[in-house]
Amino acid sequence: MELPDDAIHIWVVKQADVDASALERLALDWLQLSDQKRYERLYFDHHRRQLLLGKWLTRSCLSEYVDRDPAAWEIQTTAYGKPELVSKQSDRPLCFNLSHSGDCMVLAVSRHPQLGVDLENASRNRRVGKIADRFFAPTEVAALLALPEAQQLERFYDLWTLKEAYIKARGLGLAIALDSFAFSFKEDKISLAEHEIPAAERLPWQIWQLLTDSPFKLALAVQPVNPGKISELRYFQRIGLADKREKAISVLRQS
Repeated sequence: MELPDDAIHIWVVKQADVDASALERLALDWLQLSDQKRYERLYFDHHRRQLLLGKWLTRSCLSEYVDRDPAAWEIQTTAYGKPELVSKQSDRPLCFNLSHSGDCMVLAVSRHPQLGVDLENASRNRRVGKIADRFFAPTEVAALLALPEAQQLERFYDLWTLKEAYIKARGLGLAIALDSFAFSFKEDKISLAEHEIPAAERLPWQIWQLLTDSPFKLALAVQPVNPGKISELRYFQRIGLADKREKAISVLRQS
């Protein structure tokens, strides 16, 4: 499959669509030593299935773009815990980011390393005001609490997924304070303010909120390698261990 420089591909799988026994028979041997140890330490079967599903999704999807056995990919984590390919495994950059929530998992793949995706189950009740006041920027908190109470939980998850996607794209983990940047909304547009970065050093971001199956919220962030701009998003659903189905992309908001 071709992955142009100006594209991001999004791969989604649900645990219910993959037979757990078949997954274990296929992908358990794909785990690197550190992943094998982590897998064995997990007590609950559903946590083991979740870990294995993520490794399978990542490796099998990367092999859609490069003629390489999924077991042969060498994956490392940065000092801040972001997974990435060990260099020199493909002729062109191949970058990815994974997120999961409940029984659903999403992988974003592009040619740009500053890539982040976040998926959240937005039906879970939260103490919106308390969490926002602790973690969000003041402008985000004010705009959130100004909404009618019935709309606050949805806006909370809008912000949470965007902030997680941005942090994951930056690749610095919680070294980035959640209140050091802020998102705002105007109709179908998203704006990002980066308070910690001097204006002369800021580089452009592309950010999306994508519509996906209820009750999930899905956010995507990328800082394209300069010069560059993402002009194509494609969305694929994995069905079982072998099949895939492309679905239309529905954008709720974008920068």
